[in-house]
Amino acid sequence: MTTQLFIRHYKDSDVEADNIIKAQKTAKDCLEFLKTYLRCGMTYEEIHEACRERMLEKGAEGFWTHDDPALILYGDMSRYSAHEAPDMKDRTVGENDLITVDVAPVVGKGWGDMARSYVMEDGKLISYSESRNKEIREGLNFELYLHEQFMSFVNKDTTFSMLHSFIDKILTDNGYVNLDYHGNFGHTIEKDPKDRVTIIGDCDIKISEYDKPITFEPHIGKLNGRFGFKHENMYFFHEGRIMEVL
Repeated sequence: MTTQLFIRHYKDSDVEADNIIKAQKTAKDCLEFLKTYLRCGMTYEEIHEACRERMLEKGAEGFWTHDDPALILYGDMSRYSAHEAPDMKDRTVGENDLITVDVAPVVGKGWGDMARSYVMEDGKLISYSESRNKEIREGLNFELYLHEQFMSFVNKDTTFSMLHSFIDKILTDNGYVNLDYHGNFGHTIEKDPKDRVTIIGDCDIKISEYDKPITFEPHIGKLNGRFGFKHENMYFFHEGRIMEVL
C-alpha cells in the first residue's frame, strides 16, 4: 500500500520513485538474507562481499556511498561511526557479538538505504528479544521506540533541526548518546550524495516543504556502554504524516 502511495506521491517530481523502490527492496532483501548467512567466525571481507554479490544479483547497479555496498561493524567496534571506524579486516564475528550492517544499493539514480543490527549469542543468530544481554535487548528495543517517536512527531511544520532536538532530548533523558560522527539522525535521498539535507541541529528547512524521501537512522549507544545500535528505514511525508517507504 505505502509503495504505491510513494510512487504516486512523486509521480510528477524529479525523484526517481520507481528506482528508489527497486533499490530499497534490494537493500531489504540483502538484510533479510544475512539472517540466514551470518555465522560465528566470519570475517569482514566475507560479509562485505556477500552483501555486494547479493545486491548485484537482485538488481543493484552500484552503491552510492563511495561505491561501497555495506558499512559493517561488530563487537566493540559497533560504537564507531563510518569514517572514524578502525580497520575491521583482522576481526572475526565472535560467539557473542552484535553486528550492524548498513547497505546502500543504487538503481538508476535511485538510492536504497537501510540498516539493521544482528545478535549472535552462543554462536547462533537470535532475535534481540531473546538475548541474555540487557544492554542489547534494551538498546534495540529503544531503536524501535525512536522510530515510533519520529513518525508521531513530524508534521507539516516540523523542521530538520526541530526533529534533531526532539530525538536528541529523548536520548539524553534515557541515558543514550548519538554516535554518528556528524551528529545527525538521517538524511534526504538525492540523485547526488553531496545534495543531502541531514537531520541536524542547524537546519531550519521544513521536512514537508523540502519533500524528498528521508532516512531515519539513529546510531546510538548507552552512555558508557559497550555496543552501538542501528536501525534504519526510509520514509516520506504524505498528506500530513510520515510514512515508511516499504
